[in-house]
Amino acid sequence: MAVDLKKIVNGKIDRPPRTLIYGFEGIGKTSFAIGATDAFVIDANKGSGQFSTRRVFVDAWEEILEWTTAIERGDVKCGTVVYDTVSDLEQASYAQLFPGTTITKYEGGFNKGDDVATLEWRKFLAQLERIWNRGIGITFVSHAKVKTFQDPTGPSYERFELACRQSLAGLLKGWSDYVLFARENVVAAGEKNKPVKARTTGERWIYTKRVPAYDAKARGTVLFPERIPLSWSEFMSAIRNDGARADELRAELDRMLAEIGDKAYDKTVREYLKQYPTGLVDAHNRVQIRFNEIRAAEDAAKVSPDPSEAAA
Repeated sequence: MAVDLKKIVNGKIDRPPRTLIYGFEGIGKTSFAIGATDAFVIDANKGSGQFSTRRVFVDAWEEILEWTTAIERGDVKCGTVVYDTVSDLEQASYAQLFPGTTITKYEGGFNKGDDVATLEWRKFLAQLERIWNRGIGITFVSHAKVKTFQDPTGPSYERFELACRQSLAGLLKGWSDYVLFARENVVAAGEKNKPVKARTTGERWIYTKRVPAYDAKARGTVLFPERIPLSWSEFMSAIRNDGARADELRAELDRMLAEIGDKAYDKTVREYLKQYPTGLVDAHNRVQIRFNEIRAAEDAAKVSPDPSEAAA
């Protein structure tokens, strides 16, 4: 069967973000999500009632799928569909998939329940993909939990994770363009020989880069801010400014190459960027290393003059 060459798409595609935000209760996840353009909330948590937004309260997985289908058909018009929360959707799906038993006990266990649930959620995400392709944003709201991570290369430590089964968490994180960890700014203070006390400054942030303490990501960006105020408008502003950050990065790259002054190296870098336009961050990083090495060598030469000159 011949491929349809008309399906080839070139260049960047401008679509609303597929977003997953998670954090502990009361941090402001739902208010963040409904800040999106023309948001419609499929609320299984019943927590959006205090906000002025369009919503539908749902209890069963079948209801969730019905309302999702209504959005896909165009019966419900919206700019962004918000699913609140992942753990409530998860339990609704398990109640339908495993009547009279649990996901862990299904057919004797051994992850058979996870296989069934993963298939169901993949079908659900495929439907959301079709909605997203029509220009409608998707946002999942999730609770967080603290879990011990067994590091195979070192000591174990605790970290923040999505409050759902690991298989579902991995599926949602991989599908989303942005995984945002929301939390208050916490500072620790204490007097000598007294327990350290933690307090919040009242500032609320979303974090966009994965660290050992939590998962986060920003897909397809140049230098996305690692921390943004917990605000949908601030989040979208960071997305829109990605092009400006790319221009700044290119200007800095040009400056370093000019100062290095190696024509052959300059040509190699520019040919790489011509062949791999999305490799700007990688190219900048490698040139930065070369630039710093040259500067370090020059500084060392100033401190330690040539032995022959010293003898003269």
